[in-house]
Amino acid sequence: MSTARVDDRANLIAAIENDDVDSARRILAGEFDAKFLEPVGALRVTAVHLAAWHGRTELLEIFHENGADVNATDKIGRCALFHAAHRGNVEAVDWLLKRGAYTESKVGIDSCYKDFTGSSFGSSFVGRNLPIPECWGRTPLHQAVKNNCSEVVVSLVNGQADVNVRDERGITPLLLAGSAPIREDAREMSKFVAIVETLATANASTNVVHPDTGTTALHHAAALGSSSATRILLDGGAWPLYRCKSTGSTPVHVAANVGSLDALLVLLAAIPTERVDVRDEIDRTPLHRASYQGHRECVRALIDRGGNLAAETKTGVTVVDAIFARIRGPVSFLTNILDSRVRTNGNVTDKNSCITVDFDALAPKGELQMGVVASLVAAASSVEQLTILRHPLVETFLWLKWSRLRVFFLSLVLVHVLLVLSLSGYSIILLRCETDRVSLRRILASCSCVILFHNMAQVLMVPRYYLRQFETWLSFACATISLVISVNGGYAAEIAIQERGRVLNALRGPSEWELHFIGVAILLGWIQTMLLVGRLPTYGYYALVFSTVLRNILKVLLAFVCLIVGFALSFAVLFHGNDQFRDSWRAVVKTVVMMMGEYEYGALFSDGKNGSSFLPATSRLVFLAFVMLASIVLMNLMIGLAVNDIQGLEKEGHIRQLLKQAEFVGHLERLTSHRIFRSNWLHPRLSSLLDSRRTIPTKITFGCHEHYFHESSHRIPAKLKEALFLLASRNTRNTESPITSADYHNQNNNNNNNNNNNNNNNNAELTSLLEEVLLQLRTSYYPCATRRNFSKSYDARNQARRRKSTNL
Repeated sequence: MSTARVDDRANLIAAIENDDVDSARRILAGEFDAKFLEPVGALRVTAVHLAAWHGRTELLEIFHENGADVNATDKIGRCALFHAAHRGNVEAVDWLLKRGAYTESKVGIDSCYKDFTGSSFGSSFVGRNLPIPECWGRTPLHQAVKNNCSEVVVSLVNGQADVNVRDERGITPLLLAGSAPIREDAREMSKFVAIVETLATANASTNVVHPDTGTTALHHAAALGSSSATRILLDGGAWPLYRCKSTGSTPVHVAANVGSLDALLVLLAAIPTERVDVRDEIDRTPLHRASYQGHRECVRALIDRGGNLAAETKTGVTVVDAIFARIRGPVSFLTNILDSRVRTNGNVTDKNSCITVDFDALAPKGELQMGVVASLVAAASSVEQLTILRHPLVETFLWLKWSRLRVFFLSLVLVHVLLVLSLSGYSIILLRCETDRVSLRRILASCSCVILFHNMAQVLMVPRYYLRQFETWLSFACATISLVISVNGGYAAEIAIQERGRVLNALRGPSEWELHFIGVAILLGWIQTMLLVGRLPTYGYYALVFSTVLRNILKVLLAFVCLIVGFALSFAVLFHGNDQFRDSWRAVVKTVVMMMGEYEYGALFSDGKNGSSFLPATSRLVFLAFVMLASIVLMNLMIGLAVNDIQGLEKEGHIRQLLKQAEFVGHLERLTSHRIFRSNWLHPRLSSLLDSRRTIPTKITFGCHEHYFHESSHRIPAKLKEALFLLASRNTRNTESPITSADYHNQNNNNNNNNNNNNNNNNAELTSLLEEVLLQLRTSYYPCATRRNFSKSYDARNQARRRKSTNL
């Protein structure tokens, strides 16, 4: 070939590579040389490849008319169709398909050429602008899908391209869908949906798993938040609950994590309700994921679908913990969710209308019914957050649970009452040295064993909680001492009978250590009974007041213990001849008694027999200081703190009462739900009785007018019924209407608008007040000029206020 033709070939290749169509046409206008179609460069790229890359169909037509092979590949197997599909040149793709381009050509290195011919004109770098080689056996369809070229994908599928073709790693084109688009780009997302629809319509397999990430195409659609693509894939048979191999996440997890409410609602509609709490590798549910990221709408949608608020991860983090930690305003957020569970079947003014109370958010299926309330109590870090317990739905739920389980509580109280009565009676008979005490010992031993068994069951079920409770140790100590006393009394009587041979010789006085134990056991037993009775809803407030006052007094005494000890030791020296200050312990006890006002002044400062038992001047001065500091100041300080705390406790007493009630009801439920009470050895009737007492219906209905109530109301107190009626009057929306994403957005917007309206109303009120003050000031300086204007403006503002109050 002449030097001129070699130059034309080099110029042609350079012109096409630089997309200089005019220069290429001038060169091709002359006599066509077959050398123009030969591969050049290190990658063996042809002019047809470059023309397809730039989408120049007019040049492709010229090459094809002169015998060009449209299926010729370069060194790594890329053909013209591959380049056109990668670049997204749909016209070039259509042209090539019409000329018989092969759609299944795969990219791969077949051989490595070190020397090649035709490089004399310096074309070693031809094709440097082409895409970076991906030598994984991918087809043009792979590249078109990966680059989000929806029109090219349609053309290739219509050209009979294999939609399920796999590359060397097993990746199909559908797994590459969604690689390029960004969620915020609506245009690119529409292309992504079109690609998914095209491939799914062509029967592409929707459940192929990516070899690296272990995810499916449905995972990618959920991550991009495309409800349309998600619905298309589900219609194509995609698995909505497939767990990826690396993290165990399902598409529901992914949609909840990215906060895509539309895609999440589509996925939730495709899965059964009992699978909404599917777990990943560390036991996180979709509700955990949405709560971690603070996606309020997704959290609400999952709860409405039956998500468990008490679900725990392997590290013990519940959903409620995540909500309190990551969602702004968690109490108001949960309150809105609970409000929506109280509805009416029609207009509240209708005489036959009924109120429906749904406890599904508090009592999810397959879990202990007190699990959510226990999680709320554990997650709340302050009394303000515990106000969620005062919600009518929660309070009604606790009341119903208590009404079912109180028979077990009353049985426990009865056992403690029998224990303290038998212990008290046994101590009286023992002190009188009577022999008829066998029955009391048996009752005492039986009650002690029952209480010990109850305490052991508590500790075995939840050791971290019950080992930190004062009442657990108090009950355990009382039962243990009572059991030792009952066993020792019977053993001593038997020994006496065997030695003497006569029953009368068994009448001996109790030993000193036995009296010590009995005295302590009686005190502990009655205190424990008092604490149990204080758990009743009626008396819970008084027990709370007592414990609070006791705690405050102990704090004050610990703070001023040095003052008390100082006075006690000083009195022991100053009144050294008095028996009441004979040693340090008696001095401390006598000083504490004197703080109550029991001075016995005449006995301390007597001039008669004990005249020399005190130091006259110093003792009177110290005693006067004690009266001022300890008896007056310190005692009034403790009383003032106690009274002040009780006044503050009236505001939070109801919350703490509900807290104690929730803790005890949760304990009873855990105890009765233990596997011991579910085993086969238990009688069927007793087992059914436990089941009926353990659970309550998750939905109740009662009438809301006059005195008519259905049997399902379970004798709910009138105060709670009134609160539920107020909630139902605000939630008159039909419960059977389909839930859409707009409902959640509108509800959140309404809550925000209500807060903004309240702020605007407060600002308007403040502004009007300031204007009145300014007008009054002006009137005082210019009475004649402004009196008339002020009266007019004042009347106008009053009318505006009346209209505003009427609207509210």
